[in-house]
Amino acid sequence: GGNFFCAAAMWAKIPEDEAEAPPELRGCEEVSTGVVRNSQPFLSGSSWCSHRSGRRVFITALVLGIVAAIFLATFVTRASPFTAYSAKTLVEVEDAQEPTKKIATDVERDVERDVDKDVESTEEQAEEVLETVIRSDVSDPATKQKLVAKFRGDIRRNFGRIAETNIKKAIDGDVKRDVEDNRHMENYLASPPIGIPSLKPKTKKEQGLLWPSMFCWCIMQTVGLNSWGWMEETLVKQQLENGIGIFACNEWAVMTDVKLALNRWGPRGFPRIPKGINSTLDTPTWAIGSTQVAKGAMTNPLNAMPFRTAWKALQLSKKLSKHDWVIKVDPDTVWFPVRLRNHLKLYMPGHGNGWDNIFLKNCPRFNSLQGPIEVISRQGATNLENNIQNCGGVWGTGEDKFIVNCLQQLGVPPKMEPGLLNDKYCDGYIDCSNTWKVAFHPHKNPAHFMECFNASKEAEHPTKKV
Repeated sequence: GGNFFCAAAMWAKIPEDEAEAPPELRGCEEVSTGVVRNSQPFLSGSSWCSHRSGRRVFITALVLGIVAAIFLATFVTRASPFTAYSAKTLVEVEDAQEPTKKIATDVERDVERDVDKDVESTEEQAEEVLETVIRSDVSDPATKQKLVAKFRGDIRRNFGRIAETNIKKAIDGDVKRDVEDNRHMENYLASPPIGIPSLKPKTKKEQGLLWPSMFCWCIMQTVGLNSWGWMEETLVKQQLENGIGIFACNEWAVMTDVKLALNRWGPRGFPRIPKGINSTLDTPTWAIGSTQVAKGAMTNPLNAMPFRTAWKALQLSKKLSKHDWVIKVDPDTVWFPVRLRNHLKLYMPGHGNGWDNIFLKNCPRFNSLQGPIEVISRQGATNLENNIQNCGGVWGTGEDKFIVNCLQQLGVPPKMEPGLLNDKYCDGYIDCSNTWKVAFHPHKNPAHFMECFNASKEAEHPTKKV
């Protein structure tokens, strides 16, 4: 309010070259306190009044700009975001549930009413100040009436334009957030609980005692993020419900762009845990931010950055020090933790205890580490999580290539383990009946995934059906 009236008072000060009309032009009946500058052309009475009015209109436009800026600064800040849900319990949230369109309509109506009130109030203040200024400078009733009408129209026109542009952007942002929150809530409520065998107390205790101890994790693309989302969520759900893959490890984590509830499944897959819900009642994914990646040659994903973020999340969790090995797998990799444990016990110098500073290569053909399954000892993983920010070659590279370069920069040596992976891109074929191989890749179709898993299990016991 103070800034508004200060601006108006500055406008009221009469410039020196307009302080007085020539004596013969007293018809304008303005206050005379000075003379016209020599550089100003001599004007007729009518042109002098027109000149005065024109300059006044120009200065008034500046005042209106200042008023508009002050109005925006106060109103847009005050147009606080609307909270769609503040319920503390699921029952309260369900009782308060409203359709998306109704929320959008109600919010827009409330905001429009608020805008109209603020515009009307600001118009009244501006008109009062401007009328005071006009009365002090113009005594002719007809001229005064015309100026007041013009100023009033300018004010309403300018504020109307402001309300339709700048303020509307803020309103749209609030409505969009509310509608999106409502959509997440609806999906969450439409997603019933599913079972997670590995979290049952007895199973969890038994898996916690398995040796060597393994912490297993993956990054899962989510529904709506890209074309892989539904496929990867379905693959993870399938493994989750069967207690296989990473869910047969001592401890595990699923990382996503946003926090999802792994213990629920609905029309859009694993639902996002919405605001207002007590997430301790759910089994959440680890939210690490964007997992979107570009494509490189041969459609290989240039996904080093999300995995670098994932390793920082692992560091912050302080979980890796409790385990002998850290295993990262892709969701479309069929693999058997029990076989990996046997390989580590038989072939590793430290007999699987993870004391060795080492990581495993898995593709003899290219003498490389392929990304479908990455196995790193506790010492090697500790070096990586503590120093990954110092590794070069982050941008524009594949995650497996980046990890290998980083580990070697940190002095972590590799060891080839030919029984670790049967990969189509490395071997040129997939043979799920091979019981010596730990992992098989790729199997993006959920049905084919389980066919490979069952075929490999049956090959372990030819006479025993899975």
